[in-house]
Amino acid sequence: MPGYVLLESTMLRPVKGDGIEPHPEQLGFLDFLRELAADPFLFPRFAQVRLVGLEEVLDASRPDEVVLASEVHRRLRQAASEMDQKLLSVQVVFRGRLVRGDTLWSEFGNHRLPIGNIFGSPPPRTDPRGNRFFAVNFNLTHA
Repeated sequence: MPGYVLLESTMLRPVKGDGIEPHPEQLGFLDFLRELAADPFLFPRFAQVRLVGLEEVLDASRPDEVVLASEVHRRLRQAASEMDQKLLSVQVVFRGRLVRGDTLWSEFGNHRLPIGNIFGSPPPRTDPRGNRFFAVNFNLTHA
């Protein structure tokens, strides 16, 4: 499925026996942003990428995590058209717990990290095996 799938690491195989299959290519979140900025666009058609480390990046930017989240949002929006044309599938894996209230955040350590400032606040979904995730298209809307 093209777009972003936000999920907790506990929803992935092999941690959870009937969990979601992790995408084969793993990248750190900052590496992913660098790849998106490359000219020409480096990801092949139908690439399946698993991103890790977004929480660490946001946590390290405290107390300016909201500012950084807004910049990440802007960069992802800039690359949305190319990612959509290439039909990429991107899993964003979180070590903390994803919580949806007025907005979406990650409970990471003793902090709430502003994931909603990047991806909005999509409703949770579950696959047929009961694995919870959040789906967002590359334009960062969740219609």
